[in-house]
Amino acid sequence: MRPIRHDSSIVEFQRKRGGDCAAFFVPFLTSGMILLDAGCGPGTITAALAGLVAKAVGVDIEPNAIAAADRLAAAESLTNLSFVEADMTALPFEDEAFDAVFFHAVLYHQSQAVLTRALAEARRVLKPGGLIATRDADVGGNVLHPDIDGVRLALDLWQRWYEHDDPDALRFGRRQSSILRAHGFTPVWTGASYVNHSADATSRSEAVADARRSLLGFGPQLLRKGLATDDEIQTALAGWDAWGRDPDAVYFRCRCECVARKD
Repeated sequence: MRPIRHDSSIVEFQRKRGGDCAAFFVPFLTSGMILLDAGCGPGTITAALAGLVAKAVGVDIEPNAIAAADRLAAAESLTNLSFVEADMTALPFEDEAFDAVFFHAVLYHQSQAVLTRALAEARRVLKPGGLIATRDADVGGNVLHPDIDGVRLALDLWQRWYEHDDPDALRFGRRQSSILRAHGFTPVWTGASYVNHSADATSRSEAVADARRSLLGFGPQLLRKGLATDDEIQTALAGWDAWGRDPDAVYFRCRCECVARKD
């Protein structure tokens, strides 16, 4: 399994918007449920969900992510929340241990083989009638203005960093329902929402700062692997700076959502 890359700007984004990321799943949850958040990262989403269910467990393969999640749980004194360092393709739980499993921004990074194993494990640990919810990206739905070449290049560099095996991965979001159905689940709801990086001057400034931090963080890795040139990285940085100077700039990032049931 390819390691999930916890870029610092992505982790910070998850901390800021944890509750928003799971809003679509909230109507399906009840107070008696036991929920698993697979690929939980710093645990912000798991913590938000813990307030709605009897027990929430987060798993992540990255030790630093689990350490951050444990600190969050301790700081918020959430007694029904726990985190486990584990591979989502080999979960350390008994069969039918959970009422719900949640995947956020995890599955579209994976190869077909890893995706199949992860969904098989989710199905194994779900109780009959249990729910699986997925929320993932789809570049075809992003809204950007002004359409600056440097910003488009920056988004492309981010995709190169993940080195997707499947060219369709960038439009994974719209295919979630069919993918879950193909792996033995019955979709019961689909939808989409947007992450707004341009609500006001402050959010635009934060978007530019996050983009710069991310580009400067993974840029050296792209250079070492021959996946980008220094000129491309500088063009991408300049593009975000130009976007941030436009008071009417918008960037709405599409996230597709699906809820399905284990029959």
